[in-house]
Amino acid sequence: MEPRNKRARLPSAALDVLGNDLLVRCASYLDADGLAQLGRTSARFGIPQAGQQRSLANEAARQQFRQSATDEERSRLPQYGDESDVGLSRALEQLRQPLCFDKLVGGGFSPQENPASVTHTGRAMSTAVSGHTMRGGRHFVEFEIKDDQLSSYIHLGVMRPVSLTCGNDLDAEWKGHVNPLAVFSGHRPAVAEKLRFQRTAKWGDSNIHCCASYCSSGRCFWTDWDNEKGLSDWQGQESLEGSGTIGLLLDLDEGTLSVFKNGRRLGEMKEGLGGEYCWFVAAFSLCTISISRGRAPN
Repeated sequence: MEPRNKRARLPSAALDVLGNDLLVRCASYLDADGLAQLGRTSARFGIPQAGQQRSLANEAARQQFRQSATDEERSRLPQYGDESDVGLSRALEQLRQPLCFDKLVGGGFSPQENPASVTHTGRAMSTAVSGHTMRGGRHFVEFEIKDDQLSSYIHLGVMRPVSLTCGNDLDAEWKGHVNPLAVFSGHRPAVAEKLRFQRTAKWGDSNIHCCASYCSSGRCFWTDWDNEKGLSDWQGQESLEGSGTIGLLLDLDEGTLSVFKNGRRLGEMKEGLGGEYCWFVAAFSLCTISISRGRAPN
């Protein structure tokens, strides 16, 4: 009997008789991971042929993006110079997925039952980070907070897409309390250096690497993980004591971070942001926090 893996192979001659337009059309039904796998397993799809600007896999991804991405999605996904069309297609798929807390750092969170929600036990400042990276356009998120203690020791904001545990000993370097806002050369210097070491060109020129609203007072905290940090009042700020909803609008076209409380716009909290960010929360309260993507207010 003929070996199964041999029977499953598609002779290259069978591909040769098919035109590029038909092959691209067939490949366009695959998702980004499928296109990437196709490009790795078939030179016909993975390598640009004579006279072609891009491979057939990348051409299929390019056509997918052009046909399906809305103007708003395009504004949020400016293509990087070294990014393939398959990579951009994958970013579009991720943009359309519900937000969740992908990384929990610190010992204060209970085991997750829902990826879009975290419950803090009230011990050890801990941080939850969304794995979705924002690179352009306007992004709106809502954090629903359930806190019957009226303590509201919670920071909500944006930070660079870095690993908070890369080479860090939670006990020795973070001292058991993980909050990326409390990191600069004068405090947690070893952690600060490791966070800055992860910098890429995609961070841009902005030195605001972490910025958040403090629920207890509504004040703005930010840091460059080096020599600069800020704590400031801003016009329209309000505290959130106990339960409620805080919305944040990150506008990377304007470089601003604005705050909403229970659906009401409070105002622009910080300007000067730029480059890549992801959403995060840092908590030291008995609370449950849920994250959801919303439509950016006009």
